[in-house]
Amino acid sequence: MPAEISITFMRPVGFYYNLLSQIPLIKSQGFMAINYGGAQKKPWVSPIDIAAAIAEEMESPFKGRKVRYVASEEISSDEIASILGSAIGKPDLKWIVISDEQQEKAMVSFGINPVIAAGLVEMNAAIRSGELFEDYYKHRPVLGKVKIKDYAPEFAAIYNSK
Repeated sequence: MPAEISITFMRPVGFYYNLLSQIPLIKSQGFMAINYGGAQKKPWVSPIDIAAAIAEEMESPFKGRKVRYVASEEISSDEIASILGSAIGKPDLKWIVISDEQQEKAMVSFGINPVIAAGLVEMNAAIRSGELFEDYYKHRPVLGKVKIKDYAPEFAAIYNSK
């Protein structure tokens, strides 16, 4: 790509709505589980904050190349489970960290293509190790306005509709 073409790369982090994939597990087993988590904080984002960041970029001088990370909150999985659990009437909801092997086996059993499942497990392992967010933490953005507590009622409404 020619250098005179200006590009801004928008890099949103993990979407709050990806947590919806935990609903069947919460309903059947009473907990959330994935191969990262615990007290480790991870950045999450709302599409509302992504839209606001894009609007800001479109209104700013557009010159050169840049990367802009977009995040709403940096929060632990344990905190997420507590907030979402309270919203759905399960205040003792826990987020359990499972092994990479358990995660991959579960995904394949749910019908996810084994190659895709392996890639997702690898990505989650990079979250757990911190490798996935190394550049994010070097270029940490100003956090957006929508927090998990703001998303919790939407999660609860979807949870209760299924």
